[in-house]
Amino acid sequence: MLREQYNQVCRSIWPNLTKEEYSRSAYTGIQKYFESQTCRESRDDCSIILSIINELMSKEGTLFSRSSYIAAVRTQLSNSLSEAAILSYSERTLRIMVNLDIRVGHRRESISRVGSFAIDWEDDTSLGEAIGNHFAGDSRHVVTGRIDPALSLGYLCTYRGFKVFWTSNISEHLHISWKSKIVTVYEHKLFLWNHLRNSETPIIPRSVLEEAIDTLNLLFPLNDRLTTKFLVQNGKDLQGLGYCSRPRDICLDIGNFNVWRERIAELVEVMNEEPKGLRQLALEKDGRNLLPFVTFWVAVAVAFLSLLNLPFAVISMNYSIKQYDLALAQAVSTSEEHFSGTLHVGIQDNMTSFKYPHPLDV
Repeated sequence: MLREQYNQVCRSIWPNLTKEEYSRSAYTGIQKYFESQTCRESRDDCSIILSIINELMSKEGTLFSRSSYIAAVRTQLSNSLSEAAILSYSERTLRIMVNLDIRVGHRRESISRVGSFAIDWEDDTSLGEAIGNHFAGDSRHVVTGRIDPALSLGYLCTYRGFKVFWTSNISEHLHISWKSKIVTVYEHKLFLWNHLRNSETPIIPRSVLEEAIDTLNLLFPLNDRLTTKFLVQNGKDLQGLGYCSRPRDICLDIGNFNVWRERIAELVEVMNEEPKGLRQLALEKDGRNLLPFVTFWVAVAVAFLSLLNLPFAVISMNYSIKQYDLALAQAVSTSEEHFSGTLHVGIQDNMTSFKYPHPLDV
């Protein structure tokens, strides 16, 4: 995708933004994603997608039904194209426009992945309704409470051993793989912000856009050392937009979340857990693991001092053994001398009292 083509796509999706806006470095990630959805082998691929976007935007895309959308796509394509090619253009265009995997065709025909992150667009619903239904929260599970401001993705990765998988699909945002301890995070905050400020009635419901921004504001707070370091290491710029005109306090109340409430609650639980294994060796920045940290290092200090005293204990024991052997040898020597002297005196006395008979007496 050429730079000019990219600018045209941006102007078609967000017509109320200035041309200079798209030249910012923050748009690099969005441009790469747009390019990933176009076919480099086809020179006209990007132009065709651009014409489909213009057609969709000119007819109030949120009110489109699935069948009318496919019909609009057909008008921009050659009659010789197969049904699979038509569906490919339909779904790739929607990915560029809304960053979602929307299944336009039947499962066998669709290029979208099968799974809970793909949105099935039924014939009897508009595009906006299909997206809204997919993100409808479950009001049966009510969770309220204040979120610790120290919660951040940098914190979870540094002190809880989590890793991050970056995605361009909003539906995959904050999916957690507990087995591998991986959090999936939507990386295009600017995309959400552009949809919010471009139109009062964006294709993606405003409530979903606002809540997605709030989750990013929560997990990537400004002026936070761990967060800044984490983003630099991952080559992401999620702080340049600030909080996108959203008050910070909104994201610190879990009751304000609807779509991602349960996932945020799970991350809060992870943060409140005490570190295990080697991570308990480091004192966390807020001192929340002070007790296990002190207990562990006191035990290490005692064990170390015990090891230091071991050579002295061995030397002392060896010295005591030698002292004992010397005392025993002296005692034995004294006993032998006493016994020898007594025996010698006894023999002398016996020889003095014993008289051999004289031969003449016999």
